[in-house]
Amino acid sequence: MNRLLIAPSELETLTARFGYQPHQHVTVVIEEWWEKARQSLNRRRGEVLMVIQQPEGEILVHTKAFYPPEAYRLPTGGLGWEETAWTALHREMAEETGLPVRSATWWGLITYTLYPSETARDQGIPFVSFVFHVLTEGEPRAADQAEQITAFRWVLPEALPEIARRLESLDAPWRGWGAFRAIGHRFVWEHHRERLLLGP
Repeated sequence: MNRLLIAPSELETLTARFGYQPHQHVTVVIEEWWEKARQSLNRRRGEVLMVIQQPEGEILVHTKAFYPPEAYRLPTGGLGWEETAWTALHREMAEETGLPVRSATWWGLITYTLYPSETARDQGIPFVSFVFHVLTEGEPRAADQAEQITAFRWVLPEALPEIARRLESLDAPWRGWGAFRAIGHRFVWEHHRERLLLGP
């Protein structure tokens, strides 16, 4: 695949508007989730990770019909090859939560190399998460039923490390997916803890 996951012009535009933000690169062994991840990159170049916060300071997490019990996480949405992260953010907010975007701020970039196993380090595939903080109000309701979202929760920002720990502790066949999903939660807590705790 020769297409760029991150267009330099897109990063320049985001940086000009929001300033320099953290960038973290991680490698993840995703095991049983490998084939699904590989097929997904045929349709999208990455995702937007949405840290959605309401005026009272709580942030939104959700779960889906096919997730393991109590596997709540921050919402994410696919980033198509022909759209910008900014456009994808607003589209995914509408589809996944139905909530208005009162304001949005780019909070950084996570790049990944995903591997099927520890012994297959020559088969890595790239992935990217554009992290956005979104201020909103109201109660969420998924507009896209295909997402199979079954529940939303508003949680305190301090819950992020525990959510990450739960994701990392999932058993097979969810182990690799959980390890991958935990990274965004740790990134947000590590780099933006003070901003989250201060609230909107």
